[in-house]
Amino acid sequence: MAKLDVVGCLPSKVLGLQRDMLEKWSGPDGDLWVERIALTLQGKNPLEAVVRGPKWADEIRAQVRRKLKKFFRRRVQVDPIPGLWTSAFLENAAKYNMRPVFFPELVLAEDLKLKDYVMPESWLYKQIQEGKVSVDAITLKRRWCLADFSIGANYTDGSQIFPDDPWAPIIERLRRDLKVVGKYDNTPWGSRFVITPQEWNDVVLAHMASALQVTRAQIRLERAGEFNFIGNVYDSNRGRFNMWEWFEDVFGGSGRLCGGSRRSGGLARVSYSSASSRYDSFAARPLVSFT
Repeated sequence: MAKLDVVGCLPSKVLGLQRDMLEKWSGPDGDLWVERIALTLQGKNPLEAVVRGPKWADEIRAQVRRKLKKFFRRRVQVDPIPGLWTSAFLENAAKYNMRPVFFPELVLAEDLKLKDYVMPESWLYKQIQEGKVSVDAITLKRRWCLADFSIGANYTDGSQIFPDDPWAPIIERLRRDLKVVGKYDNTPWGSRFVITPQEWNDVVLAHMASALQVTRAQIRLERAGEFNFIGNVYDSNRGRFNMWEWFEDVFGGSGRLCGGSRRSGGLARVSYSSASSRYDSFAARPLVSFT
C-alpha cells in the first residue's frame, strides 16, 4: 500500500506532531491511523468514512491486528478478509449485530500465558483430561468469523430479553407463527432465552443463516474457547451479565457446555447441562465461520 499523503492537511498546532514524528507510523496500521486523524479533523466520522472508502478491508484487518497485539505483545499475522465479504454483505450482517473477528491458530492450554487474559477455569481442563469434553472446546482454528456482539441481559424472573435484539423478530415468528420453538408463560416472544440447544441446532440457526445470506453449514453456536477468546479480545460485554450461554461443545453423552454467568465466574466460567434442557436463564449466540 502506498503511503498516504495527508501530513500536509494535519494542523501541527492541533496535533503537535511534525512530519518526522509521523514517519514512525509507517505500514498499513500507521497509514490508516494517519488517515483517521485527518478525517476526524475534517469533521467526519473516521470509521464510517474509511469503511465506505477503498481501504475498508485494510481497516478491518488493522483493527484486528491492534487488538491481538495487546495480548500477544507482538504483531500477529492476520489473513486477508474472505472474498465473500463485500461492504453490502457486512452492512447486512451489522443489522444483526454480527461483526468480524479473526481467530489465530491457537490452543488455549491451561499454562498459556497471554497479557491480561482471563483463561477458562481449571474445571474445563479437568473434563478434557478425563475425556468428557473434546479438546476442540479450547482449540481455535485460524479463520475469519462473524460473531454476535449483542448486549446481554441480567436474569430477572425469566422475562428478560436482550435489549434491542435484532434477532427478536425471527425468534418471535418461530414461536408465535410456526410454533417450532418453545417458551414459558412469562417468556417474551422474541427472547433468545428458554431455547434449548436442540432447538438452536434444529430450527433457529437455519433461519439466522438465511438472514445473514450464508449456508447452514457455516453457522453454529460458539465453542467455550471461542466465547472466551471473543470476550477477552473483541467484546468486553461477555461474562458481565447474570445469564448463562449455551456452547456448541458436547459434554459426556448428552450434555452441552455452557458458561459466562457473572455471579459464577463470568468470562472464565464453564459448566454443563442437558442438551434438551429449557432454562429461563440460558441464551446463546450464533457464530458464522469462513474458511
